[in-house]
Amino acid sequence: MIKVGFIYFDYIHIIPHFIGSVAELYRDPDVEVDILVPDVDHSYLYDVLDVFGLPKNVVKILPTYLYKKIAYKIQGRKRPSTSYIFKKHKKKLLDYDVLVFNVFNHGHLKRKTREKPKFVFLMHGAGDSAYPFTDEFKPQIQAFDLVTTSGQKIMDLFAQNGPYPDTKFKICGYQKLDFVKKFRKEKKLFDNDNPTVLYNPHFKPFLTSFHKFGLDILSFFHTNKDYNLIFAPHMNLFNQTYKEPLDRNIIDRKYFQADNILIDIGSVRSVDMTYTFGADIYLGDVSSQVYEFWLQGPKPAIFLNAHNFDWLNDVHFQSWHLGKVINNIDNLKEILDSRNDWQKEFAEKQRQAIAYTFDIDPEKSSSKRVAEAIKEIALGK
Repeated sequence: MIKVGFIYFDYIHIIPHFIGSVAELYRDPDVEVDILVPDVDHSYLYDVLDVFGLPKNVVKILPTYLYKKIAYKIQGRKRPSTSYIFKKHKKKLLDYDVLVFNVFNHGHLKRKTREKPKFVFLMHGAGDSAYPFTDEFKPQIQAFDLVTTSGQKIMDLFAQNGPYPDTKFKICGYQKLDFVKKFRKEKKLFDNDNPTVLYNPHFKPFLTSFHKFGLDILSFFHTNKDYNLIFAPHMNLFNQTYKEPLDRNIIDRKYFQADNILIDIGSVRSVDMTYTFGADIYLGDVSSQVYEFWLQGPKPAIFLNAHNFDWLNDVHFQSWHLGKVINNIDNLKEILDSRNDWQKEFAEKQRQAIAYTFDIDPEKSSSKRVAEAIKEIALGK
């Protein structure tokens, strides 16, 4: 029996990127699979398990000492540190044949040369961001036995930063799409037929456009009622359990009450493609969600260069070649109104980018491909 443990110490936006392969492995008689979680609320995860036909006992709680819980409460922390969880439960974790990660937090296990566990990294998101491919993260990637990717683009980015002699890379598609097929419901988001813009800023201060433009963008759409706005940033931008979150009170109440503005700073709908599939125009910076936005076909995208990036020859800004790039929002109304004209330049490029980014096999789901890759690495193949 192969024992596989999925490390889930993060937030709900990670669930769509691993739950499908958990379900596939659970149905394999040769595999015992667990989802390893900290001792916090997991009500949404349990709801997801029901939809995927998985029992609640696949979730294994890694408990925290009472004195630690008290200390965290005093500190205002809602989640235990990953380093503490790894240290406390190291023996249990290292007993698995395979440990599967979605983020770079394996370092606390202090990998040693041993037969098991195998370390697997499921790349989540499918954007162009530089950080997974930098020299800083190269040792972390090198510690994995297997890295699964959504398509050829991510493979090429790793190849440019390689080599990684001890790591196998495999294209397995984008298993979040399997999640969306089960969860996303078609729903009219506004009581009008006006064009809908999705503003989807990143959360990292050195990348996001929100600090410079966010409140002005809300003001713009509050004034320009002929457009709808969905403001759905990366959920960590306002996530009070994350590092350096913004206070939602900086957003004036009038924007929450506007008929043409929908604000979602971290609900389930912000992670299940409700908004990327429900918008006509994308407005953002470097989030990988723009590629999800194009999955239904070419549509206009506007990118805000809030940090004056020298992006034209930077491989980590590939998406910016597929839409309008602006340094301010002075002419935003004109750019929105003329989108049918300038989008003609980008439509075919967007189609090619989606094929390059997402390897979709009509005969086999991405979740199945990931599950097979995990089993193969466990068997030494």
